Amino acid sequence: MKLSRRDFLKLSGIAAATTATGGLASIIPAAAQDEIVMQWWDHFLPLQPLTESVFAAYKESNPNVTVEYSVFSPPDLGQALQLAYPNDQAPDVHALAGISVPIPALKNEGWFASMEPYITEEWKNSLPESIFIEGRTTFGGELYSFPIFSFRSHEALVWFDKEILAAAGYDPEVGPRTWDEFRDAARKITENGNGTVFGWTQGIGHTERMGATLTRLAQLAGISGDIDWNTGEYAYGADAYVNALEFLVSMERDGSLFPTAITIDTRNARSRWATGSGGLFLDGPWNPGVLQGNFPEFLDKIGVSQAPVPDLDTPSYAYALPKSGDFWISSQSDYPEHAAAILQQFTSEDYQIKLAERMDQPPLDLDTVAKANVHPTYAQCMDFFRDIVRLSPDPLVKNPAVAEVLSRMNDIRPNLGEIVQGVIAGEVSDIPGTLQAYSDQLTAERERAITEAQAEGFEVSQDDWVFSNWDPTADYTSDMYGA
Repeated sequence: MKLSRRDFLKLSGIAAATTATGGLASIIPAAAQDEIVMQWWDHFLPLQPLTESVFAAYKESNPNVTVEYSVFSPPDLGQALQLAYPNDQAPDVHALAGISVPIPALKNEGWFASMEPYITEEWKNSLPESIFIEGRTTFGGELYSFPIFSFRSHEALVWFDKEILAAAGYDPEVGPRTWDEFRDAARKITENGNGTVFGWTQGIGHTERMGATLTRLAQLAGISGDIDWNTGEYAYGADAYVNALEFLVSMERDGSLFPTAITIDTRNARSRWATGSGGLFLDGPWNPGVLQGNFPEFLDKIGVSQAPVPDLDTPSYAYALPKSGDFWISSQSDYPEHAAAILQQFTSEDYQIKLAERMDQPPLDLDTVAKANVHPTYAQCMDFFRDIVRLSPDPLVKNPAVAEVLSRMNDIRPNLGEIVQGVIAGEVSDIPGTLQAYSDQLTAERERAITEAQAEGFEVSQDDWVFSNWDPTADYTSDMYGA
């Protein structure tokens, strides 16, 4: 006997994780022969009302189509999918949270159906060229998925309390623009705070975020990121990383860092900052969205400026890898044409405007933010991102066998974020030596993993991390991989 998806998930113990429309355990009444019931699984809990509105709008014009929507935690979604596919119980559409297998490998396993037979050229041409990345959203030139968010974003914007910053002598409409200005503003805010307000509040205990923030600051100091695309080598020992970490630790040395920052996470740090304990806070564009929900009275007190840079005379850029698709049509779906039709609504102007109004990650179409009801600082973030964020090369796109290397590499500890925490806590004193040692350890581990992958027949080498045609001022688009 073949189980329904609902019964399958009951038996697998995953059904309890669903949160939308009663989950998959809801009972479907007897339906007419042409009644279509589709399953949609994702992990985007904050977007649940918006997603449900798309389904409702589609049902208005297609009354025989019902979408059963289930929202999982990321780990539960990954577990459910790995159980469902081998048992022919995959949902019609799903996200990929909780799945560590590279997308090209899943495609080779037959997980996905192409959207191409069910879309129009007009709609496809309306999408930004930057999303058409072989191995991320397309295979053999056919579109399989697309992101709903833009890659033009970063997490190191300078957020500040305008009154506190103005009292420190800085223009609250401009904010601190350089490392020196940031440090000076933090020092003056702390001096004015008399032991109750500190210049810089940050969740240093959120080590994953601090590693990303250090890389972002290093990029703005003139390097491509953790990998030097000119050589394919790890770049953590480069001057840009060393100087960026010296900048971060300087606030602690000045006494400008919030006292418990070393152990708290970003959410806790934001709460301290929003309740008047700090002046400056590094965070992403989602900050006003979070404040609107948790600290609405503080929202009109905030200002934002671009991520700080070493100096204003040298052009600075931040880099982001290509985004993969957010939703995928299952090869096991009986209704791919309906799935594709629904998916196309996620790029509509109306949806993108509503997505922007949630003030989280930037929508795929940044231009829709100007038409959305958002806080002025959120709209300002989009201008910042247009100015400096560029699309980075991706070794996985260049050669999918890179995934075999990455999957074989063991974690190196302490990792980058833990090094940041250790330095700021005063437990690590040799910044250049520690960063270079981390880079050397990663290099050795990658060489070991490459040798292992090659021994198993995979054609991969360090050259797959080299992009000699990379232009640091421009997006690295799909056509450049074969150049």
